[in-house]
Amino acid sequence: MPTRTKTEWKPDDRGRYPRELGYKRNKAEKLVPHKFYLGTDLVEAKRRNVRLEELWEAIETDHEKLGRPLEWNSLTLMIGREIAKGNYQIVVPRNGNHPDSYAGYINRLQNSFKMVSFLPEPEEETYRIGAEMARKKWTSGMKKRLRDFRANEENRMARAGAITATEIFGGEETLHEALDDYIEHIKADTVLPGTETLSDYGHAKIQNVARLKERHQNVALGTINTFDAVQSMIDLWRNRPMVKNSDPPRPITKKTAQHHIAELMRFFRWLNRSSLYEWRKPVDFDELVTNVKQSPSEKAQNGHTQVSTYTVDELKLLNEYATPLERLLLLLGLNCGFGAAEQGRMVLSHLFLRQCHPNAEVLASLQDFDSTSDDSFILMTRPKTGVYGEWILWPQTVQAIQWGRERREAIGGASADSPLLVTDRGTAFLKQTTGGNRSQNFNRRWTDLTTRVRKDFPKFPKLSFGKLRKTAGNMVRQIADGEIAGVFLCHGRPVKNDDLIDLYTDRPFSKVFDALRKLEEKLTPVFDSAPDDLSAQPKQQYTGLKKSKRILELDAEGKTVRQIAEAVGLSKTTVHRHLADHRRSK
Repeated sequence: MPTRTKTEWKPDDRGRYPRELGYKRNKAEKLVPHKFYLGTDLVEAKRRNVRLEELWEAIETDHEKLGRPLEWNSLTLMIGREIAKGNYQIVVPRNGNHPDSYAGYINRLQNSFKMVSFLPEPEEETYRIGAEMARKKWTSGMKKRLRDFRANEENRMARAGAITATEIFGGEETLHEALDDYIEHIKADTVLPGTETLSDYGHAKIQNVARLKERHQNVALGTINTFDAVQSMIDLWRNRPMVKNSDPPRPITKKTAQHHIAELMRFFRWLNRSSLYEWRKPVDFDELVTNVKQSPSEKAQNGHTQVSTYTVDELKLLNEYATPLERLLLLLGLNCGFGAAEQGRMVLSHLFLRQCHPNAEVLASLQDFDSTSDDSFILMTRPKTGVYGEWILWPQTVQAIQWGRERREAIGGASADSPLLVTDRGTAFLKQTTGGNRSQNFNRRWTDLTTRVRKDFPKFPKLSFGKLRKTAGNMVRQIADGEIAGVFLCHGRPVKNDDLIDLYTDRPFSKVFDALRKLEEKLTPVFDSAPDDLSAQPKQQYTGLKKSKRILELDAEGKTVRQIAEAVGLSKTTVHRHLADHRRSK
């Protein structure tokens, strides 16, 4: 049989990459090798080859387990040819089959050949009907068996004294069972595209559901099918229960309560639609009260408190004390309003440095904005909202990004789809931990920078990395207005980014560019505070940058080492070392 490992990739005289794999029967019923043609693009040909080998492995498995012939048959050869063309979604003809059997056939194909997707014929309503019939038939029977089993077990345990009469549900469906099935629904519904990996959003939802199970007793679903019963569950969170093991005791935050109420409402809507359970929402479900209560002191604060943001003077210190990587995070946050999600998901193909806007003609005709080869832009869609955005970049931002791109290429494995921000080992800054939580790379970097500044300026605010995005949004709003700030932050509804006319008539990117150029002027002191060489890694400052600068100032004034040491509160040896390092660096 032909080898499965292809060591050489040579195109034929038509530029196609061939792959000989497995055997088929010819017209004379003799086994002969079969050759697939995988297209003219080498990278894509290798991708198709991987799926072909997965298909042949499935055939080998059937041969070993079931004794089926180790050869291509009409079905598997059809699938292989579709893979060779780059088609990974295969439409299965109905051929007049009953909806139930048609749906079952597609499901059996999918279970046997997981390297491709099998789809019903376009607009084939019979498949949906058949699949729904099969699912309802199976779930109905399974639910009855489970109820009967549970009722028998509960009666047996009650007779043995293991449970009390109040703990007997008599085979009825329970809240916690429904919440467990809802978790399974989340796991299936919130995976990353093309993978089986649960998204950050999915992990957060599951954690919320787990807390719902902790706070709500496991009661029969039949006891919570009225408006009052559902409202009482929501009221638990509206009243903001106390944080467990908190010292001093305090209620959960308003935002936390809102998240749990929202998840509870999503659960009820799912439960109402699900055929797994007979529970249906009360007729006045839409009248449920969901607003979260606040204490009098919180209400009083709402009238005059503002979101914590950075001042220009504080941004100056951040830019002065930052390493090149920290400065990149700072400038992306200010220039584009990017938080961790946006920066972590930005890839190299989103960058357009020192060139005209890629849609310059459309932008000029629709928004009267002329772009030159001196401009630089980032064009991407915000992950959270799916809203498309564009940002013109400041010169210092371009320098920082250029440093970041060179660093990314030096680490290796860089392509157009590679993230700009990775660790020194090449793993993405924004990734899931083994426990399913989001990594803290951004927060750690920001904490390191803040700690370094606070060493010299103890009153410097300890704000989270996310406050940088709020700072940028507030500054743009002060320069322009709320609409432009919303476009800058990618708020609102998504628009079609494959239709340029709809895109540029819907969102005034030229006004965002104008606001960013005005903001650049306002932030001139911030840019000036950075060192001349933005790529230079600062030395370890055991005494702090503030004292180091003061040493050089006093030395320039002609002070002796003893006088300098007394003025800054350091030893003469330390002062000598700082001065020597400074002279060597000249």
